[in-house]
Amino acid sequence: MRRPHTGFTLVELIVTISIIGILVAIVVPSISGAQRRAREVAERKTLQDIQTSWSTWAAGHNGANPIPGLERRGKVDMDGDGDNSGANDRFISGRGQEQSELNDHAAMLSMCIMNNLLVPDQLITPNEVGSPYAYDSYNFNVFGGDAVGGADGEIERWDPALRNDIEGTASGICHNSYAIMPLAGERRRDHWDRAGSSAHGQLSTRGPRDGDETLLLDSNTARLMARPGAWRGFVVYSDGHSDSLDGFYPEYANFKRIIDGIERQFPDNIFNPDQDAVGVFNNDTSKLGGDIYLTHIDHQGIDANSISDVNPYDVDFTSLHD
Repeated sequence: MRRPHTGFTLVELIVTISIIGILVAIVVPSISGAQRRAREVAERKTLQDIQTSWSTWAAGHNGANPIPGLERRGKVDMDGDGDNSGANDRFISGRGQEQSELNDHAAMLSMCIMNNLLVPDQLITPNEVGSPYAYDSYNFNVFGGDAVGGADGEIERWDPALRNDIEGTASGICHNSYAIMPLAGERRRDHWDRAGSSAHGQLSTRGPRDGDETLLLDSNTARLMARPGAWRGFVVYSDGHSDSLDGFYPEYANFKRIIDGIERQFPDNIFNPDQDAVGVFNNDTSKLGGDIYLTHIDHQGIDANSISDVNPYDVDFTSLHD
């Protein structure tokens, strides 16, 4: 007797492969989309956790967010000679002139960790590729000791080894993924020292220098949550709410500029310092304007020679981007 045929015919095999191909085409994008949404949820939560830490700090500091220069103030003039560098002058906690040269992002974030408002892992996006990386050896024991780079008698308030040098101009060490509003200029006065508005961002997924899309092709920034050339991220505003962004112009973010004597509003690129924006401190157009500007600033980024001894808002700095 002839044995029954138990194999697949060519037609059956082709049909089966076609069905599998259709199922893969349906399922794979769904999985990819779910993974992308999970990355976005993690990114947004981490950003909001950081902003919450600043709000927690502000609740115990007269509504002002963490400012390193106010934690490590200058000496107090104890002998009344108008100079705070004399032998009798001293550091007094909560007194003395703000040391604005300390107001970089590395010091500010490290100060939050020292006060148990953050942990180093929270400064790194779950979507990071390579560097930046989490600082895994934070030293709480430096608190109260001699300040690194400080004057005689000045005590340390945070671990200075935590760095924010994303560009690699100095040591190339960076322990923070996110772009943050500079602690200077109009934005600091209006949206850092006191309760902010829903139109001014404080931190975000980092972006390219000056919000230039062409720079994304060679930047790790684009690979956080989107393909190169197609930036996507989140921005958290001064009042604590957050927005998802495709591009660099949040819907409600605008700045004012005077054109032919008329004040006009323009869409605000959150990674571009619009220095001619209305509201520039002391009307100095070389300083920070009244717009949103989010970047990285490190210990090595501040131009110490241009720091005002009188006005802590009037500080020049070098912004850092990858």
